[in-house]
Order: sequence, then structure tokens, then C-alpha cells
Amino acid sequence: MSSSAPKKAPTEQQSISENLALLLKQQGLNANQLAQLIGLPMMTVRRLLSGETEDPRVSTLKIIADYFNISIDVLISDDPRNIIGASQHTKSYSVPRITWETLPKLHALEKNHFIDWTDWQSISLNEKDSIGIHSFALESRPSMYPRFPKGTLFIIDPDTTPTDGDIVLIKIKDNNEFTLRELIIDPPDWRLSPLITDSNTIDFCMDKHEIAGVSLLTILYNAKLSSH
Repeated sequence: MSSSAPKKAPTEQQSISENLALLLKQQGLNANQLAQLIGLPMMTVRRLLSGETEDPRVSTLKIIADYFNISIDVLISDDPRNIIGASQHTKSYSVPRITWETLPKLHALEKNHFIDWTDWQSISLNEKDSIGIHSFALESRPSMYPRFPKGTLFIIDPDTTPTDGDIVLIKIKDNNEFTLRELIIDPPDWRLSPLITDSNTIDFCMDKHEIAGVSLLTILYNAKLSSH
């Protein structure tokens, strides 16, 4: 009487390949479209999809996992049911990427529809979460390192009402410059706490400051990093 050999568990690269194929099918995307959306080289995504990449970079897996709003553990799981359960309640958005140099030139952030914008950032959120139609991505400044490493993106929504503890984008009316601060509300006072160590907390004053937006999401990676 012969017995069949036990079925081998898929390798990590096979699991990534199968899970990525399932995610693409769920989102109605192909490999080229995904590469463009997340800023990875097209061949990087294709090799992962075909199972050719034996040891993918963690940074690459994180970019993909973050886009689909899943963990890296789910992405490399050998059980596709984890993918189905984790990703079925997510949705994707694209927001324009704004530079610090561009901010003062925008006439009114809350009225700008970015119709002709060319640089966009794709993000993925839980189905229950949403962002305003005027939201945009703003990259961290060198002065914010190491708390917010190079490539960190703040997703700013000009239409959200700020609350205590939010990171807010502040326009300084005297010089039309912008800064990110943490809002501390201790009624009746509003204070703006610095995100960097060598700055002082300042009192919010409507005559001097304008809250131009609230950071709804912080993405701690650069989606345009190159990888193999």
C-alpha cells in the first residue's frame, strides 16, 4: 500500500506571488499599473508576481503592503484566506504631491482642485475611513529628521476640523510661509508645539496664523525608492 508524500508548503516567494496576483485581481489592476501607482520599477513588481525574486527587500514589501492596507505578514502568508479577509474592506485614493516651495503659490488650498496636477500619490485606507477631495501629500523636511525620516509623507486635508493633538499645517500670515505643528488645545488657549527639538511652542493667534490643513495620515516611507 503506497502513501502519497505530504504536500510541501509554498515558499515565501511563491506565497508573495500568489497573494500579489490575488490582490491585483481584487483591485482590477495589472503589474504595470501597480508599479506606476506605487512608484516602484515595473520589473520589480513583475519579478515578485512571477516568483522570480527570492529575497525581496522589506522596504519593497512594505510599499506594496501599505498600498493594499495590509501587513507584510499577510502579504507573505501561505494562506490566501488571510489576503481575502484583510483586503476586502479597503479602498484606494490618489492625492497630489505638493512641495514646500509650491505651498505659498497656491491661492487657496481649500479651493484648489488640482485639475492639471501631474505628480500624484496613491494611498489605501480602510473602507470606513475617507479623505476630503482637496487633500494632498506633503513630504517631510530635513529639519524633521530623525523623528520623520526622509520620504515621510503627510496626507493633509484642508477641509477637516482640527482637534487636540492633531498635526496641523500652519500658514504664517506675515511672510506667507508654512510649518507643521502639533496642536495642543487647553481651553481657552491653543498652542502649536514643534515637531523638531530646537523650536519653541508658540501660541496660536488668528491674526498671525491660519490652519491650512490637518494631517490625517503619516506614511513613514518613500514610495519612489528604487529596489530590485
